[in-house]
Amino acid sequence: MRTLIIRILFTTAIVLALCSTALAGNASAPDAVGIAGTGNANAVGNGTALAMPELPPEPVPDAALNAALDRMVRETLAEVSDLAEDRVHVALIDLADPEAPRSAHFHGDEPVYPASVVKMFYMGYVYHLADRGEIEITPELRKQLTQMIRPSSNVATGKIVDTWSDTHEESLMQPDEFREFSEKRNACNRWLQGVLSIEDVNANQKTWGGTIPDAERQFLSGGQFGGPWVNRNSMTALSAARYLQLLAQDRLASPQSCDAMRTLMQRNVAEQPYQRRRIAGGAPEGAKVYSKTGTTSDTFHDAGIIRLPDGHTFVLVTLVTGTGNRGNFIPELTRRVSDHLVTESK
Repeated sequence: MRTLIIRILFTTAIVLALCSTALAGNASAPDAVGIAGTGNANAVGNGTALAMPELPPEPVPDAALNAALDRMVRETLAEVSDLAEDRVHVALIDLADPEAPRSAHFHGDEPVYPASVVKMFYMGYVYHLADRGEIEITPELRKQLTQMIRPSSNVATGKIVDTWSDTHEESLMQPDEFREFSEKRNACNRWLQGVLSIEDVNANQKTWGGTIPDAERQFLSGGQFGGPWVNRNSMTALSAARYLQLLAQDRLASPQSCDAMRTLMQRNVAEQPYQRRRIAGGAPEGAKVYSKTGTTSDTFHDAGIIRLPDGHTFVLVTLVTGTGNRGNFIPELTRRVSDHLVTESK
């Protein structure tokens, strides 16, 4: 139900943007969304329409790969953790053939709270706007991006969200103010859905580690302060995997921007020992890992691109919910998946 509501909200926002553009006398298609308040979601600063990026092929579900992933997930759960199967959400995209990617998943189509994994969407949207000339990656903004992705600073994330949304409200908002606030905050969602064709993601909230201002609580509850958080960030493992596929194939933004994003996401267990319990901890020696983790009291996530020493690349998203013993589930599953793909390719 929540996923259906999110889709309806996204579709409504896009329809409203289309109507606004048509009334302004601009017949260009809504193939890109700019920073809130620019007045034209389809044009760069000089009025030139932004062409729809050429997206790589959608991964095709592979029955044999899915059977293997099911087996690997269940074996890993039995050996290294006491998590129930319904607490684990995994998606895998094999990019051995970039023009014919294969996919598999284990509960990967179920919506999950992303915790700090959502920050990779905000990073991508900033670079999208920078490629359009609507945001400049200044030294200060680059520092904030680094803090948001590497140590996963919530403070830096808040500043990044303010940058692309131009929302700074803290007090309760009147209906008109709330509508404007919501329109601005859903800019990243419109980019994900309208430009990248990625659905099943709600990426419009800041991440918090302390007191949440009244305006933000009002937005979380969909406008009615004090209600349930129906507008919370959300994603599926499959949607996160598709996003990372675009990044891996230099299609999320310009090749230069994609390279900059991967650099921010690069993991090294020697320099980041805490990554031993994540994807980087299970990747083969010599592999390169670009990932974003997310952790709360009841989430333990990692979503990453793995490039094996022979160049074989795949995307693995592992989202663990609940408070059970997670053990070394993520690195052990990563090891098994890597071994399987290497063996399969021989």
